[in-house]
Amino acid sequence: MRTCVILVTLLCCSSLGSAKLFDDELRELTEFLRLQMRCGYPARGVPILAPAQIAYKEIATRTENFGCQGNFTELILEGLDGYEFSKLEWNNVLHTIKFDMNFPKISVKSSNYKLDILASLFGSDFSLWGDGALALELINFRAYGSFIIRPKSATSGVYVKSWKVKWELGEARSQTTGIMNSRLYTKFINDLIKEYLEVMINDNPTEVSQFMEDLIVPPMNMVLENVAWYEITAIILGLVEGILPVEPIC
Repeated sequence: MRTCVILVTLLCCSSLGSAKLFDDELRELTEFLRLQMRCGYPARGVPILAPAQIAYKEIATRTENFGCQGNFTELILEGLDGYEFSKLEWNNVLHTIKFDMNFPKISVKSSNYKLDILASLFGSDFSLWGDGALALELINFRAYGSFIIRPKSATSGVYVKSWKVKWELGEARSQTTGIMNSRLYTKFINDLIKEYLEVMINDNPTEVSQFMEDLIVPPMNMVLENVAWYEITAIILGLVEGILPVEPIC
């Protein structure tokens, strides 16, 4: 999930260039970022995101209706570079970004996972464990809303505030193995994962929005500390010709 944080940071930078830019300029910016995701941007602390790979990842998550603790080995996240924008606007007075974006398909795979899960669904609590291979797909994962960018100073970076973003999921698919060491449980839980993710994301907008904000904004601000305000305004106002490379920087 942390890779999702870096992705939003990249997309934030693309949004920053959308203050009254012509469609072709905006398209050039977002397409450059799509290509750059294959190389990352080490100078700004952004890893390779297409695909994103993590050798080992521990997780400990807790919300009102869901708790999950464990780890993933050889975790691979694909589809982050497949984003599509239907809206991308910058208000140069309020420094506000408004956007509506969709990921047609995000796949999450792990050669081995070990998880203990406690959740609430349809008014009932249940717990389970898993030790196997993870295979999960999110179909038409949408994020839309707005946030504000503020400078710390003219040269020392920027930060995000007033994060107001909602999330929707079209469909979830799961072919995960090793649940409760039982084929019956595995089939049942794969079906349940699909229903749970769809219900959890679509029917609990406030809780999901808060969870994603806590996940995304703090690391995003750490990356944005390395972006000077004058660099952002140069792109937004078109003050520098040819500021974007025509090929990814690797």
